[in-house]
Amino acid sequence: MSPPTHHKRLDDLTTPAFIINRFAFRRNCDLARTCARANGIHRFRPHVKTHKTREGCLIQAGVVGDDGGSHDETPASEVIGFVVSTIPELAMLVEMAGRHNRKEFGDILLGIPICKSKLYAISRLMNELASATNDEGVIHLMVDHARQVEFLEDFIATNSPSPDVKWSVFLKIDSGYHRAGVTCDSRGISVATKIIDSSRLSLRGLYSHCGHSYNVSDNSEMKNITEDDHNVILEFLMLLTDQLKSRESPFDTSLLDVSVGSTASLLCHAMLNIPNNVELHPGNYVFYDRQQLFTGACADESSIAGLVLARVIGHYDDGARNAIMIDAGATALTKEGTPQGGMCAVYGRPDLECYRMSQEVSMIRLMENDNEIPFPFEDFPLGCAVLLIPNHSCLAAACFDTYYVVDEMGDQLSPNSIVVDTWIPVKGWT
Repeated sequence: MSPPTHHKRLDDLTTPAFIINRFAFRRNCDLARTCARANGIHRFRPHVKTHKTREGCLIQAGVVGDDGGSHDETPASEVIGFVVSTIPELAMLVEMAGRHNRKEFGDILLGIPICKSKLYAISRLMNELASATNDEGVIHLMVDHARQVEFLEDFIATNSPSPDVKWSVFLKIDSGYHRAGVTCDSRGISVATKIIDSSRLSLRGLYSHCGHSYNVSDNSEMKNITEDDHNVILEFLMLLTDQLKSRESPFDTSLLDVSVGSTASLLCHAMLNIPNNVELHPGNYVFYDRQQLFTGACADESSIAGLVLARVIGHYDDGARNAIMIDAGATALTKEGTPQGGMCAVYGRPDLECYRMSQEVSMIRLMENDNEIPFPFEDFPLGCAVLLIPNHSCLAAACFDTYYVVDEMGDQLSPNSIVVDTWIPVKGWT
């Protein structure tokens, strides 16, 4: 019989495996809230899509152990709610709201534009949340098109027992990333006023994602992006206010929440000139990854909290390759790119690069690909374990059903680190 997973060394695990360094995870969460507070943003709505676990949510909220105590006494932004991307993530937080009796777990934003196929599941979870929180919890939906407003109204009217029931929504606006979000012009104003005029919906706030910051590594350019993001939002608020005044609407735009940010731009958002309640909504910051090392959001490898453990399964000391093979490929790391190029990084070995990846294996060679310099095969004997930094930890983590948890200061993390816990992420979409 094999020993239990807890108290095993990482080197004893079957590979590939996903590893969480809880020490770095907790520190990343504490620092993010502390930095947000120092920059004048007192409200924090973290995303759970990166880790998808109950344990991770507790740490993001600043809760440790079962006593509900705070981990860090340093002044920090208050976690006022969470963002999710899937129905299972939403169900996880609804369950946590009832179990822990903490308001942040009961204020949940489904952070992708809504579609009709999800409405019955959401309605059921709204009822569960109301029961668990004595009607104090709320699930917000995200819209960025007039048709979404219409089918939400139809669904609520058909399925709600009361004509007074309103569902809370955030309007997703495109502030420069050009992925989701309605444009911040007359089209956006039209959708916003349609929500405001609805008898079935309540406009809670505006939501922008500063995703165009992910290819930037210069701090001054990053600050310019966040300032532009804020200015676009402010101009939209002014346009909306003027439009409502011209219609003599009593709606007060100063009461709208404004949700901004991304992990890459996490350290550069400040209150600036937006008068509304501003909240920050990063997600990847809990793990960080190779992309965030590039942007500078992640200071160094000691802050990397999500890694993939693999083993060396091939030595190739011929002139064509001068490389090793590991047993983690696209199904463990994904082929997500980064501005630096390459497929992943070897933790603690900046002299190496992962230059080729297949479904189940990858190839690693010297960064300076000069076959006159032999690869250090003696550092990587066949069968030895190596830790890899994914290009995008959100995607890599989603490849695994179990996370193995260690608790090490960054410079002590190694294949000899002891597994102290396992976390099970919620999976799927229904």
